[in-house]
Amino acid sequence: MSSQLFSHFGKKDQQLADLTAAAQAILTLDRAFKRLLPGRLAEQCQVACVRAGELVVFAHNSTVAARLRLLGNSVVAPLARQGYPLATLRVKVLPTPPRKPRQKSFALSDAGIDAFARAADEVRNPVVKDALKRLLRHHKG
Repeated sequence: MSSQLFSHFGKKDQQLADLTAAAQAILTLDRAFKRLLPGRLAEQCQVACVRAGELVVFAHNSTVAARLRLLGNSVVAPLARQGYPLATLRVKVLPTPPRKPRQKSFALSDAGIDAFARAADEVRNPVVKDALKRLLRHHKG
């Protein structure tokens, strides 16, 4: 099978060409939208789609969503002036998948555990003593 550029496939299949054009339009709108946002807010959201004059944006968390909602018309109006058929902004929070618990990749040897136990018995500082005891409970557990 010969390797062809993705754009060549789009020319052969009309549905794929339509999908590619729609994706490019959303990416272009996303770039234009993010240029209007203050600070690092642009890194925390993305344009999802446009439905009946409504710009739908996904926010990475509820704080970002609240800031975007406050901006509302101040980002929609400039985009409308640029030729995008927009009237309102809808912000949705993307559910983030739960993080997988990290697997322990470090284990203390029995000699190491004994050394920390002796150190915990001899240390006078209560903060350090508690920290060493927590470390021991974690590695013995």
